[in-house]
Amino acid sequence: MAETSSSSSATKSDEEKVEMLDRLLTRLALCDDSKLQPLLSKLLPFTVSSLSSNSSAVRNKVLEILSHVNKRVKHQPEIALPLSELWNIYSEANAASMVRNFCILYIEMAMDRADTKEKENLAATLLSGVSKLPLQHHEIILRLATKVMGECHSSGVNDEVAAKYKMICYSQDRKLFLEFCLHTILYQQTSQSRECPPGLSIAQTHRVTGKQPLKSDILLTRKLGILNVIEAMELAPELVYPLYVAASVDCQEPVVKRGEELLKKKAAGANLDDSDLINTLFLLFNGTAGAQNVAPESRVTPANPALKAKLVSIFCRSITAANSFPSTLQCIFGCIYGSDTTSRLKQLGMEFTVWVFKHSKIDQLKLMGPVILSGILKSLDTVSSSESDVTLRDSKTFAYQAIGLLSQRMPQLFRDKIDMAVRLFDALKVETQHFRLSIQEATNSLATAYKDVLIWHGSWLFVVFLKELGYSDCLYCIVL
Repeated sequence: MAETSSSSSATKSDEEKVEMLDRLLTRLALCDDSKLQPLLSKLLPFTVSSLSSNSSAVRNKVLEILSHVNKRVKHQPEIALPLSELWNIYSEANAASMVRNFCILYIEMAMDRADTKEKENLAATLLSGVSKLPLQHHEIILRLATKVMGECHSSGVNDEVAAKYKMICYSQDRKLFLEFCLHTILYQQTSQSRECPPGLSIAQTHRVTGKQPLKSDILLTRKLGILNVIEAMELAPELVYPLYVAASVDCQEPVVKRGEELLKKKAAGANLDDSDLINTLFLLFNGTAGAQNVAPESRVTPANPALKAKLVSIFCRSITAANSFPSTLQCIFGCIYGSDTTSRLKQLGMEFTVWVFKHSKIDQLKLMGPVILSGILKSLDTVSSSESDVTLRDSKTFAYQAIGLLSQRMPQLFRDKIDMAVRLFDALKVETQHFRLSIQEATNSLATAYKDVLIWHGSWLFVVFLKELGYSDCLYCIVL
């Protein structure tokens, strides 16, 4: 009997709720457009909350009301929706998934209709706890927040709003937000032939843009707004460094100017030996296009040449970067042989090679040295001796310096064969004066590698051998 009574009570409650919703629908239908906004401020939160009911009759009536609301407000953007109330319902700990799904839809709609003050107040709140929300809602919340930044903060952030963003203290929330901001900064308008901009995956691009690509003017204000908010949050230099670097090579001049300013002002003290930072920068440079077990839509494309050049110049100041095998190796070969490489990148790649040979630990060098040496020799074979491009000439100079450094640190690579000595002596004969000093220094370093061999076989035998090969005029370079 108790169970029957309880069931009857629940049914009666559902019936009453359906009747109430039906009266609301009638009231909504009879309401003039001029009076619709005050009605929706109370009706919409109650109606969406009613989706928590297990009654199909209740849910169907709710959907009928929401359908009517959509038709009435769709083409009337001046009708505001109860943004804060919807967010409060969404944020309830025990909110049903269906309630949250509908809340997020109307929050998106409400944000476009809200006034500036309400948007500013809510945007930072949206980000607090974003990492704990359902995964499918992350990108919606992040897009809404960054959209507000573009609309409200492209020219600056006041102290009151800055204080709200500083309260985002949970590390996972900050990480998710900064990652999304970086992807937005990296996003560029692309031709239809490209599926995603350099530095991003297809999935990341879709997260940033939502349903349609971002237009140039919207993209500009959004990036400036993001940079201003990030500055206001006063985060550690290592966290914001990648964003400022990416902004400093953007295709829109105001973003470049702001990025360079913040890089000098807020990130100059970044620890370039922070492993997390260097891993992030290497991911930007190399992408994940060649990685196995990565879904096609999640494969990150390498950065564009301008950003790559900026990154390599940073790697040339980081001991951690010199010891980040295999990322280091991928970076060097990307500079020298990448499909979109430039003479500047080739030069920087060789400069980074010198840095790696000088600062990498010996166990790392043993893994990278032979492979990089092979690449250097191949590169030397393809560059003309009379190359007029200054950057390509510098690339060649760095290549000879790298050979000299490697022969000092890994003499065992050269001891059992004399082909490197032959190559360097040939170079002394045919290369222009510009390269003579670097070749001579490399030859002197190579002599150290051959030292034990010369002692074992007798240095005079080696001298006789070189004379037979016609290198007697180059012997002054060897320090025995």
